[in-house]
Amino acid sequence: MRRIQQFRAGFAQWWRKLSRSNIPQFAAVAVVAVILGITAGTYFNLPPVEKEPPAQAQLIEGEALKAVIRDQVHWVLQESYPWVLAEPSIPAVVEAPVPHAPSPAEARPEPEPEVVDTISFEHLIWPAKGEVSVPFGWYRHPVYNDWRFNAGIEIAVSGDAVRTVLPGEVIAVVSDSVHTELVIDHGGGWQSTYRSVEGLTVAPGQVVKQNQTIGQAANGKVFFSLSHNGQPVNPMAFLR
Repeated sequence: MRRIQQFRAGFAQWWRKLSRSNIPQFAAVAVVAVILGITAGTYFNLPPVEKEPPAQAQLIEGEALKAVIRDQVHWVLQESYPWVLAEPSIPAVVEAPVPHAPSPAEARPEPEPEVVDTISFEHLIWPAKGEVSVPFGWYRHPVYNDWRFNAGIEIAVSGDAVRTVLPGEVIAVVSDSVHTELVIDHGGGWQSTYRSVEGLTVAPGQVVKQNQTIGQAANGKVFFSLSHNGQPVNPMAFLR
């Protein structure tokens, strides 16, 4: 009983302090504002504030989507990489014509007449003693029985020495597992070639005289050719 009286006395003291402060006034104003807000909304029949639904993204399908992507890619390339849109230059490729080779059944073609520039000597000496075994121009191969073009002559040698047909300068010596080839430049676009020569006595850069021994015939045969400005010339027109 005594405890209840103490609680009542404490509550009365707290209420007197609360009445003296501004808290009751603030609470009263808040209550009045809430009542006025509800009354005004009811009186004026104000509609409730509704949130607008979010706009849905427009779907693009099919060809329209491809066109949009193509336009966007083209715009990016045009703005940042204009060189990609430039048309590349395509070089024209021209293939050289394939020379006609007659079949074994065809008749032997006649060599075309050749125009040879005037040279400063009346005739050439033979590069080796012997007989011509394979002439200049087209010939039928004795083993494969097909037509082949020979840019010089092959000589079945009866002696061993191989000599220069004109004075000049040795410009190349090429050897492989089969042949050794020597090329002499005579000036004016003229060159002579000797193949199947062994035991060479000259070297590239060396100046040689006419009728100078340059080596020995290998396997009893020598190939000899003349060329003018890179075109083969029939040596039989000059050999005497």
